[in-house]
Amino acid sequence: MWSHRRPRLAQLALGAIVTLAPASPARAEDDAQAWGAVIASGAVRGDLFLWLEAQARATDDVGGGSQLLFRPAVGARIGRDAHAVAGYAYVRTDPAGGGVTHEHRPWQQVQFAPVRLRSGAPLIISRTRLEQRMVEGRDGTSWRLRQFVRLQVPLAGTGGIQAVATTEGFFNLNATRWGVRDGVDQWRNFVGIGFPVLPTARLEPGYLNQRVRRLGEDRVNHVLSATLFVRL
Repeated sequence: MWSHRRPRLAQLALGAIVTLAPASPARAEDDAQAWGAVIASGAVRGDLFLWLEAQARATDDVGGGSQLLFRPAVGARIGRDAHAVAGYAYVRTDPAGGGVTHEHRPWQQVQFAPVRLRSGAPLIISRTRLEQRMVEGRDGTSWRLRQFVRLQVPLAGTGGIQAVATTEGFFNLNATRWGVRDGVDQWRNFVGIGFPVLPTARLEPGYLNQRVRRLGEDRVNHVLSATLFVRL
């Protein structure tokens, strides 16, 4: 049964997520985008598991530009719903009216569930990720910290459907000669739903708002997002 305490807890958690998101400056350039992703994970032996993520993004008014991301990793469970992961990401960016870039990112992260429902299922998930960004043909490595918080609330009587809200801040820890400024890099906020499509797969469609900090006007991307999570 849905406990009367759960809605109150969910409201507090959602309030915390909204508080984490920064206020939006008045001036910004807007863009419409569509992102699709598949994230697969499976056990190897004991607490070890593999993680594989692939993303395709249609940018610049959904088709003027594109971005492809491939992110394999290996992880270890360090507690109940907690794990540490280390991996590598390759990012190919082909913007409208610009040159293609190839980026390489070693990365490390820790994820855990600080708040649970009475059933034991995670209500809030926190993920902290550190990236080392290197772009081919450019000198210097950018170190970036990403803090992600996710709220997932099961909807009673819906057969496993969840309401999902996330917020993620990106923080550059240093500046580079190829244009990275230290401080806040971007912020992403997502709202959507998650539902099972197979016994081992869940789909999460929704709306993602991405504000990218730039000299002059920031860029705000309005993203139709869909992610398929698969357990191998």
